[in-house]
Amino acid sequence: MPYNSTTIANYFIKKYSTVGELTPLKLIKLVYISYGWYLETFNSERLVNESPQAWKFGPVFPILYNHLKKYGKKFVKEPIENISTEVISEEDAKFLDKIWSIYGVKDGIYLSALTHKEGTPWSETYPKGDNLIIPDSLIKAHYNRLIE
Repeated sequence: MPYNSTTIANYFIKKYSTVGELTPLKLIKLVYISYGWYLETFNSERLVNESPQAWKFGPVFPILYNHLKKYGKKFVKEPIENISTEVISEEDAKFLDKIWSIYGVKDGIYLSALTHKEGTPWSETYPKGDNLIIPDSLIKAHYNRLIE
């Protein structure tokens, strides 16, 4: 069952805010990267129940962005207000910890640059128009190419 985007962001905040500098940009990109790897790892199952959109500054989950924009460039140290009472499964928690072990040491600018490279799902979607949904098929294919 897919989670709310804020549930995934809150997992990273609760577990890693004392060891990592979590800006809104970094959280948005971590959730997106997690989403992509989840599609690839779990045969197109979705981690998040919201589709990412191609915005000017990269792939974004709009609900998550709306919760984080008040922080600006400040660090997020407390969980985001979330009406959902979802609990992340043990398997999914292990998956998110693996994502953190690879990407958590990077800052938001680096993670953003990863999602903007030529050939990424964002780069293939954004030129067609602002705020378009990035198709899961493009995201899955991209992350599949990364493991080849």
